[in-house]
Amino acid sequence: MSQEEETSSIPKLKAAAEEDPENSDTWRALGAVCLQELNYEEALKALQKAVGLEPSNPETHFALAKAFDGLKRYEEMIDAFQEAAYLGPDWPEAHYNLGLAFMVVGQYEDAKAPLRKAVEVAPEFAEAYKVLGVIHALLGEADAGREYSEKAAQLNPDYRKA
Repeated sequence: MSQEEETSSIPKLKAAAEEDPENSDTWRALGAVCLQELNYEEALKALQKAVGLEPSNPETHFALAKAFDGLKRYEEMIDAFQEAAYLGPDWPEAHYNLGLAFMVVGQYEDAKAPLRKAVEVAPEFAEAYKVLGVIHALLGEADAGREYSEKAAQLNPDYRKA
């Protein structure tokens, strides 16, 4: 057994998932560990099984989106983040990551709504304000960009311009 296999919990989780294949929590845990270890193909397989068993769990769709991101399958990543945001309407990170996903594919206009939802749900979410500022600047909307950037800097002094 290699050093990596000795420290990884993947083999144990795989065995547990195969022993109880209807347990979505085990598949989700396996997917999460695979994501941590940057094993995106295995994460994808496990998380797809978890989604199939429990399709209404926003955390599973969120993790699935991360696997698609790691595999550079961006349209599927967006779909999974959209599902996570839909299923977790009060989960700001789901909306924030959906906005970032739209940015990855250059859909800046589409990124605004989920980022606005993130700050609506979590008014102290400085990073979401910062990204909104960047998006508006990229779209040539300087006043809105400045407004969001200033709000980000009020919430997090690290975002102040040097």
